[in-house]
Amino acid sequence: MPRVVIVGGGFGGLYAASYLARSELAERGASITLVDRKNHFTFTPLLAEVAAGTFGREHVTHPYRVLGRRYGFHFVQDSVRQVDFSESRVKSNRAAIPFDYLVLAVGAEPRYFGNDRLRAQSFPLTSVDDALAIRDRVIGALELATTAVGTQDRERALSFVVAGAGPAGVEIASEINHLANYVLRPFYPDLPRARVLVADGGDRILHGWDQALARAGLSRLRDRGVEVRLHTRIRDATDCDVVLENATGHESIPVHTLIWTAGTTPRSIATDRQIPMDRGAIRVSNTLQVVGLEHVFAVGDVTAALDHTGSPYPRVAPIAISQGIRAAANIENLALGRPPEPYEAHHAGKIVSLGSGVALVDLLGIPLTGVLAWWIYRSAYLLKLVGGKNKARVLVTLALNKVFGPDITSETPISRREPPCGDAPLLPPG
Repeated sequence: MPRVVIVGGGFGGLYAASYLARSELAERGASITLVDRKNHFTFTPLLAEVAAGTFGREHVTHPYRVLGRRYGFHFVQDSVRQVDFSESRVKSNRAAIPFDYLVLAVGAEPRYFGNDRLRAQSFPLTSVDDALAIRDRVIGALELATTAVGTQDRERALSFVVAGAGPAGVEIASEINHLANYVLRPFYPDLPRARVLVADGGDRILHGWDQALARAGLSRLRDRGVEVRLHTRIRDATDCDVVLENATGHESIPVHTLIWTAGTTPRSIATDRQIPMDRGAIRVSNTLQVVGLEHVFAVGDVTAALDHTGSPYPRVAPIAISQGIRAAANIENLALGRPPEPYEAHHAGKIVSLGSGVALVDLLGIPLTGVLAWWIYRSAYLLKLVGGKNKARVLVTLALNKVFGPDITSETPISRREPPCGDAPLLPPG
């Protein structure tokens, strides 16, 4: 029986491993190995609520060892250095793992468009550590504002900019606004309202969504005091300022915190031979096999898989899950002498939270807003959470938060003084 190795334990990789571990191949003695640099799976759709203090690390993570024991796959915690196709081995820092079939599910990483300063000055939102760092930053910003000497320093401390108005940007902006201006506000009665600004280069928020839902979301954000700048990009940033760029020119505003959700790029992986790529993503056939490599599959954000219209599939969890399952089923087909089957997406809809009991839902083409959409949002993610313990924790925590409020503790100490402002040029020469 074949040896199957899955590189990357996100939604696509985990669901591929769990499918194969319960398949006919596993019953016949096939080995399934999942490799990831972390020892736990992260339920990324709830990261914005981790940043807001609604949930903690224990609500959205689940150890791969526990999952491997439950489903029957083997787990290796390590970082992959190279995939050697000539020897059919995955070479990590500590081992060389042989494979007969390979699934690449390494995901994506933030895209900074070649600007290293934006990378250094901003907070991404891709992991639990990122979410907790943002929570600490928001709480620390209000503490800084209480001792700020001048009005500009106070405004800077209370200003937050979110780059990108996709689902992640809309959710984190909503949660930061709620945390700073509603949850924390009673504890800082002398401070003015925090400024939360979302900047996006497009002509609307939630590009690719139903236009009526996007307009409803924009209206709700602005009603809650979130400032939304469309046709506006983040050009540059320092410790103290962010430069916005639009058709009329540049604007520098004092900002303490920049959060980056303005797009992602497929995570690169070293190989011993060149594999076909399309704008940084791995080219695959309609069966999710890497072009030119029959026994190698790629799923999730790392692929350039196209739908029936010729457009790339959206980089969302339901697509990664269904691709992971289809790739695993096709490995089973090949190993048992059956032809692989084409991938067809089954995506019931789109969900985005606006916080405070409000969500936007596109369910099978039916737009929903308000309380009903919020209950669909809560129910959908509760059902998709990995692990019964996590589901129980979420339910109990939501009930406790209704009574006692979310967690507003911070683990990061505040430095004695803010970095000097204005010392570095905001725009590169030329």
